[in-house]
Order: sequence, then structure tokens, then C-alpha cells
Amino acid sequence: MSRKKLIIYLILALIIASVWLFLRSRQKLTALTFVSSIPKNNSLFVSTKSEVVITFNRNITEEEKNILKVKLNPEEKIKTVYQENKIILSPETEFKTNTKYEIQVILKEKVIYTLVFTTFPLTPQEIEEQGTKQTAADLAFDEKYRDFLTNYPWYQTLPIERNEYRIIYDFERESFRIRIKIATETAEDEEVIVNKALEELRKIGVPDPIPYYTVK
Repeated sequence: MSRKKLIIYLILALIIASVWLFLRSRQKLTALTFVSSIPKNNSLFVSTKSEVVITFNRNITEEEKNILKVKLNPEEKIKTVYQENKIILSPETEFKTNTKYEIQVILKEKVIYTLVFTTFPLTPQEIEEQGTKQTAADLAFDEKYRDFLTNYPWYQTLPIERNEYRIIYDFERESFRIRIKIATETAEDEEVIVNKALEELRKIGVPDPIPYYTVK
């Protein structure tokens, strides 16, 4: 190799080394800042088995790993893993149910990020028990509702709303209430409207004699 080529290679090596050192220095100067988290801050109903992942703007250096602290309140036994630009926190067992947690990431005694989340209020077993109770309640309701419709088969067609009147069923008085919505000049006019309402009740299956009262 000629002397001239050797000098060129040395110059190139120096340039590459200088660029590398410059980039390293820039990386050290770039502050470690928060980008995102799973779960998100102030999340509710977080699974007690969830991992917590906190992502930063760049990879965490070995030096920073030695001085980073993660503080969990209330305290739990957690496993902390640094993965490139992430901190991954895993509970050794599970987080407590219905608990508000606060995680602080501390670098050089300074808090650089705080994450707050609240876990689900019930355990999987409690959810299953609640589901069983709810199913039983739903079945009991369905049975009562079927019995109700057997006794009052016309109920689902109420209220009946017309220009002249409105019909509902008054369970306290066990009668149909016919509200007359227009002004009537004579008792005969009112009777015509009432007869129309009664005829409509017969059409939906209400048997005679139909108990009713009127209001205006």
C-alpha cells in the first residue's frame, strides 16, 4: 500500500471516529423523556395481571439503568426489565383488585414520569359469581315477566296515543285511564271519544266489561 493511500485511510478512520464520538455525545445530551405507557395514565379497570410498559424517547443507557429507580405505591413485589427504550414492570403475583396505583420513574433523584392507574374492582372469581347471580336474577325476572304478560297480554301495546285521547293502565286503580286531549262541548261529544277508546281497547284483547275512568 502506498504512503498516500495509507494517509487517506487514516483520515477516513479519524472522520468516522469523530462522527461516532459526536453521535455518542449527542445521545448523552438528549434527555430521557416519556413517550407512552400501557396502561395509559389515569386508566380504570386495569387487569390485575397486566404488565406495565413505559416507553421513552430513546434507548436507556447502561449507565442510566444503574441509577434509574422505579417506585410503586402501594408497594408490591415487581419484576423490572429494561428493554431498549422501555421499562417493563410485572407483578410477581398480581396487583390487588380495586386499588389505585402510582408508579414513579426517578432518574438522579428527579421524577421524570408518574403513571397512575386503578385496577378492576373484582377478581375473575368474583366476576364469575356475580355473573351467576345476575343470570339467576335475569331468569327470575323473565319468568315473572312472562307471567305478567299472561295476565296482561295487551300491556305491550300501551300507551295508545291518538289526537283525541291517550290511554294508559293505572295499576293502583286497576283501571284504564283515558285522557281526553281535546275540548268537548257536550257530554255526548265526550261519550263519542270514550267509546272510540274502549273499542280500541277491545281490539287489543281487553275483555268486557272494561274498567276505566277519564281525565282531561
